[in-house]
Amino acid sequence: MPLKPLITLVFLAIAAVVGPGAAQTARDSREQIIDLLGRLPEIAPVRDQLVAQGFRGEKLALAEEHTRLMMNDRLVAGYIADRLIALYDGDLSAGVATEGLIAPLYDSGITHLSLPEMRFFHQMQRALLDGMSTRNCGLIVKGTMRPQRMEDTLGRAETHFTLKTLRTYYRIQRKAVRLGVTRAPKQLSPLDRARIEQTIAQALRARVASEENAKSLARTFDNLERARPVEACAAGKLFADVILDMEGQDLRDALLYLGTL
Repeated sequence: MPLKPLITLVFLAIAAVVGPGAAQTARDSREQIIDLLGRLPEIAPVRDQLVAQGFRGEKLALAEEHTRLMMNDRLVAGYIADRLIALYDGDLSAGVATEGLIAPLYDSGITHLSLPEMRFFHQMQRALLDGMSTRNCGLIVKGTMRPQRMEDTLGRAETHFTLKTLRTYYRIQRKAVRLGVTRAPKQLSPLDRARIEQTIAQALRARVASEENAKSLARTFDNLERARPVEACAAGKLFADVILDMEGQDLRDALLYLGTL
């Protein structure tokens, strides 16, 4: 199960379990919320959702274990509890309640991973696009798929990973989240940002020009919003491939740059 949709499920489960007295509970007992988070894998229908997405056998057990480890990490749970308290006290808008509950530290933590880990993570994001229909891929690239549908689509695509790949993917996710609790995201300097933008643009132009459907791809990149899903999917995969083909400092800067898009 992808991490961000999992956290959305976590928030919804807490809201359902805690009920109308949540504000008072949140203010009075941070530890109680942390303990509740640790029990979510037993309370929330996580297993049912995983099974519905196609997880079976060892992959199902691994995904459940990933959920349990994440929610029983008191550093991470403490962060979530503090965000919930801020939400219920009115210090955090409902608009960021689900997507913003943990996404900021998740995105920050990725920037502190080693380069091989960053590359592996983004390779898995690219591989997910191959595990779904072209239409769904295009809608995700365009950013027009509904969150609930995207959760299910990504979960189903994730089931195509091997057990070994899933194990590494989940480990890197948990590491990124822990890093994000205590560290601000790494930022490119204006000079480095301008340099990597130019490097990416040059590499992308060269790759597009080498493709048989170069003109079609160029039109898609020029107006992604109006592109058909099949066109957007092809463009998204090609863009990811261009980034992942880079090496060394160019690769690191490109992956940091992706985090700002």
